[in-house]
Amino acid sequence: MRRVNLINNGLHRLNSAMPNSALQKQTSAGASVQDQVIEAAVRQFMRTMDHAARRELEKHIRKAIADGRVKAGDSLTTGMGVSSRALDLDVTVYGKIEL
Repeated sequence: MRRVNLINNGLHRLNSAMPNSALQKQTSAGASVQDQVIEAAVRQFMRTMDHAARRELEKHIRKAIADGRVKAGDSLTTGMGVSSRALDLDVTVYGKIEL
């Protein structure tokens, strides 16, 4: 299995831009600044992963079509994993790609 390793150095610390006291403040919408920082960091990570995963999937689907392993009309069960040792996270989400 080929692993694609992408590290976005800007996301390594959620609180690098502001002191802890600022992270605990509540915004007028009720979400803490910390929640907003987390959501922005995860959103950026997902954008990076989306582009990388899409390129890899398209490349492998084209090769499989060229090799005759799949064809138009096929349904491909596919999984995407997210893992982090620091977060004790290891999740795979499955779906189908309909050609």
